[in-house]
Amino acid sequence: MDTQTKTLEPAHPERRRRTRRGEETRRALITAAVDCLSRTGYAATSVETVMAAAGVSRGSVLNLFPTRLALMSAAADAAMRAMVADTQARYESISDAAVKYRAMCDLFWDTQNIPESAAITEILLAARWDAALAAELRPIAQRIEIEIDRDIADIAAAAGAKDVTACIVHARILILSLRGITIELMYDPSRDIIHRALDRIRAEHQAHCDAMGIPAC
Repeated sequence: MDTQTKTLEPAHPERRRRTRRGEETRRALITAAVDCLSRTGYAATSVETVMAAAGVSRGSVLNLFPTRLALMSAAADAAMRAMVADTQARYESISDAAVKYRAMCDLFWDTQNIPESAAITEILLAARWDAALAAELRPIAQRIEIEIDRDIADIAAAAGAKDVTACIVHARILILSLRGITIELMYDPSRDIIHRALDRIRAEHQAHCDAMGIPAC
């Protein structure tokens, strides 16, 4: 029994160390991929670029992500989750449910302007031409959308909304519209007409709140 104990004990810590190193390497690669996507775009985000940015050897990259598609899929999942977490953190900074719901447009807008959002935009645009990438994105987006819908439903119900389903649809429209606005402002952030469109979206959100019976702030 003593011999078995001496043989087994060193093996488990080593396995845990390998697992930690692997997870740390995986996180470093995904973080580097999201950063590269945000700064230089999808076409420029090669496995070699990410590998260099993360300071990781080719062997480690291929062990964790055998293809570029696998790396881009993981980056998309991480970026979408980061966006959800960012919005949730903004929600949590507001205690009153009605105030929270009425602030939704601005909260979504702030999240649409974090680096992870730019990374997602790059991946979504690339998926238009890459069927394999689009197939990878679908289940990721479905999982994230379920979480977003649940958050909206909870906030809308707490705020006393008349139609929670309508609020979920409205939130989707907001997210899609605001993503489009960020794309329009990418090459010229000073475009007055686009900022006026953003103001209109904000006003329409407040009108929606009124129609849903959400108390005014």
